[in-house]
Amino acid sequence: MDIARGIRMHEITVRRMRFEFPDGIDPIIVEGQPEESFRTLGMSLLLPYLEPYLIRTMNEAKKQIRDPELLADLEHFNAQEGQHYRQHRRFNEAVRMADLPELGTLEAELDADYRRFSEERSLKFNLAYAEGFEALTTAAARFSFESRQFERMHPAARELFSWHLIEELEHRTVAFDVYDHIYGDYFYRLRWGLFAQRHMLSWIHRVACHIEERADLGSRFGGTAGRRARLRAQSWRALRGLVPKVLATYAPWYTPERIAFTDEMRAYAKRFTADAVGVSR
Repeated sequence: MDIARGIRMHEITVRRMRFEFPDGIDPIIVEGQPEESFRTLGMSLLLPYLEPYLIRTMNEAKKQIRDPELLADLEHFNAQEGQHYRQHRRFNEAVRMADLPELGTLEAELDADYRRFSEERSLKFNLAYAEGFEALTTAAARFSFESRQFERMHPAARELFSWHLIEELEHRTVAFDVYDHIYGDYFYRLRWGLFAQRHMLSWIHRVACHIEERADLGSRFGGTAGRRARLRAQSWRALRGLVPKVLATYAPWYTPERIAFTDEMRAYAKRFTADAVGVSR
């Protein structure tokens, strides 16, 4: 298990990727799973607003950091996040959602939230929000690799999300360490990290429900009975695999440094490094 702080710089690799996103990708990007597909699209639509907010927050935090290694980690974090939201924006434009103009209203609402957080809330709040997101995505990334979720995705989505989540795991310690370095207030981090997760997941749920309402699935996927069966199966998998990982991040002794970067994850990271059109460390 990788715990030592000194090895992290070797794991945070900034890759400029050249993903191919064909026009008109079917919104059902997880084979046979419309509800899971629409939640995944909701997450992808969130990222071009969330990740610039994270970058703004980290840039503000720079002014209070004197540890050169942590500053270097922060720069790598920002560079990775900058690549992520640009690629997701391209993917979102390629998915067949032009007949859902109401999504623009939801996106504008989210954009306004993040701009308001940057302008009106404290750096402490924004860093706690950032760590709430990073803790959730670290847990989700581990669950995704363990459950082989990527294998059922459309190839373009599979490559995008597996690359993104590998890099989330590479920089899993940064938001936590920046918050801890400046503030170190566990109860505040827990309170507003939970707020962050509710804020994000609520928005994703609203987007997924909107797409599902307009998708006119009819009996294509087994009707109401099929939907209930899929949601039961998804809930059971989440309760067994994802929820314990998320709950572990709420413990006072939680630190992402104790989360292993496995051999399988290293193999993915190595492949994406080889496929990148540009790399920096």
